[in-house]
Amino acid sequence: MASVRFNNLSRSFGTVPAVRDLSIEVPDGTLLCLVGPSGCGKTTTLRMVAGLETPDAGEIWVGEQNITKLEPRARQIGMMFQGFALYPHLSVGENIGYPLKVRGVARAERDKRVAEVAKLLDIEPLIHRSVQQISGGQQQRVALARAIIQRPQLYLLDEPISSLDAVLRSTMRGEIKRLQKMLSTAMIVVTHDQLDALSMADTIAVMKDGVLQQLGSPDDVYSRPANTFVAGFVGEPRMNLLPGTIERHDGRLGVRTGDHWLAASEKARPELEKTKADRVTVGIRPSVVKVHRTAAPERIPARVYVAEPEGSRVIYEFRLIDEIFKVESDPELRLQMEEEVFLELRPEALHFFAADQSTGGGRRIA
Repeated sequence: MASVRFNNLSRSFGTVPAVRDLSIEVPDGTLLCLVGPSGCGKTTTLRMVAGLETPDAGEIWVGEQNITKLEPRARQIGMMFQGFALYPHLSVGENIGYPLKVRGVARAERDKRVAEVAKLLDIEPLIHRSVQQISGGQQQRVALARAIIQRPQLYLLDEPISSLDAVLRSTMRGEIKRLQKMLSTAMIVVTHDQLDALSMADTIAVMKDGVLQQLGSPDDVYSRPANTFVAGFVGEPRMNLLPGTIERHDGRLGVRTGDHWLAASEKARPELEKTKADRVTVGIRPSVVKVHRTAAPERIPARVYVAEPEGSRVIYEFRLIDEIFKVESDPELRLQMEEEVFLELRPEALHFFAADQSTGGGRRIA
């Protein structure tokens, strides 16, 4: 088994850059999620690792071996494609064992390894059935089994659960994470769904327009987003972002946004003091906003615009500073449309970003 390293990896299609100067290290035994919107370069990166795309610049290392120019079959990589790519005329067992058949592995050894992998993924009863007679979730397990049976030094999964329904997606997130830990092998998973990344990954790489925006643990990326793009992309509902101006009030440093002044925490004040620009973007997660029915100093009045019940929670939308401002609340609150309430934005829950949007969205200040 081995670690994986990208050194200044770049790839363009004509004049359009798909991946730009990407450098990431994936330690052995780590699950890395490449996440970002469509067209951000995550699948192109995966295809370069697999040998299906050739980098214009940079290197790809697996352990101590530079695999940048190796043929795909020489890379010892197991890949699961977004569409599963199963052979409809073959049985489940034949699909799983096909990579071994191509390599000339004896029938007895193939059957043994197929049985072992099928048991690992709990699809033993399906071995003799046609892949056309099993469910989408079962097909996903078959595709995973076909990648696992090769015993590669690296696994690549391209949107592995995007075609599954919500219940199966939730189940398979846990299955993929459990499987990766059992195999103790580096795994790179591509997904456009930040919930997949947050729940499965040891490390998340957030990409936009071919450029790495942030690399870190799920907690780091969620709790300390590097810029406003990451803040708005990671988390559901997304982080609220409001324009503001640094201003002192009664001797305290904070930010004025619209008609409201928000105090900065003691931890954030030194960083705001060092900021040269006056204008900033203030961010706060919907889950940490407190809703009150009574007014108080520094609470912001707002009217309910939309309520979205989601069972264990309700997402309320407000119009605030010409922006849609979301709040996640307990269903027991039972706010009515157009009801006036007062929002408490605690200083320690605020994030501050530079107002400059030129580099992936204003960089984090505090």
